[in-house]
Amino acid sequence: MRKLYSRQLIEARHEMLSIYEAIDLTLHDAVRAFVEGDKKLASKTKKKTLKIDARCANLEAVCYNLIATQAPVASDFRLLQTLIYTDFCLQRMCDKVQRVARAAKLKVKTDIELPAELIDLVNQEAASVYKVMGTAASVLVTNDLTLLRTLSGQEESAHSIYEEFFRAFNRMSSVELADDRSYDDFRRVIMVSRYLDRCAQYSIDAASRIMFLLTGQRWNSVDIAGFDEDELEALRVPSGEGVILRPEIDAAYVADIPVDEVTPELKALIENPVDEDDDDDDESDDEDFDA
Repeated sequence: MRKLYSRQLIEARHEMLSIYEAIDLTLHDAVRAFVEGDKKLASKTKKKTLKIDARCANLEAVCYNLIATQAPVASDFRLLQTLIYTDFCLQRMCDKVQRVARAAKLKVKTDIELPAELIDLVNQEAASVYKVMGTAASVLVTNDLTLLRTLSGQEESAHSIYEEFFRAFNRMSSVELADDRSYDDFRRVIMVSRYLDRCAQYSIDAASRIMFLLTGQRWNSVDIAGFDEDELEALRVPSGEGVILRPEIDAAYVADIPVDEVTPELKALIENPVDEDDDDDDESDDEDFDA
């Protein structure tokens, strides 16, 4: 029974990483649909977000079921708490991706033409957000507390472009539209920059939760900014048998995220995959040898 329980914990963690990957890739599609005015891609992307929502709901149910039936303690309970909180962040991210897709459809449907400067800023912001999300994915896979400290600086870079987007918009001449409803449509379209900004923040929130899993401390990337590597490593606490963290295997579940957006460490793991079944076979051989 305990082996089954451990396997369920591993599968729940892998599903969390897989959902993160799906959201990252779907955001790429949503932004491309917005920039290129591709209504078909926007519709396809919106449908993807609905499937992701269902996966998030199922992961949450699985975690609560394990809490109810297995009465986890210590690190196992921290893992399940981490998964539930991360899943909450993933749901919020998915909602913003869906809103970007809806903005893309609305932009085409209402024939709204944004100035080239604003479109360029959306592209710049998206590229910055992808880097934030790639780093957050790297933290979740490699469990690197030192890397967690870099996220605040990356988020500031993305947020500065978000602020520049609205400064640029405010400098432009007032938009003349037919009626109040047209103005509402226009506002929803320009809010895509805000949705990107929130995606970056939610991904950082998700990555920061790894701090609680590994140390039991509820600190974020800002809280640990002044810690050196040795201090961070000293905060780690032992994990139970159910918390099995294997970056070389976990990397497979985010392998489709563009490698130029993740850290070199995660890139290396993605480009040199380890077969999970082979790893299990090695463990079985070790158990037989010990016997």
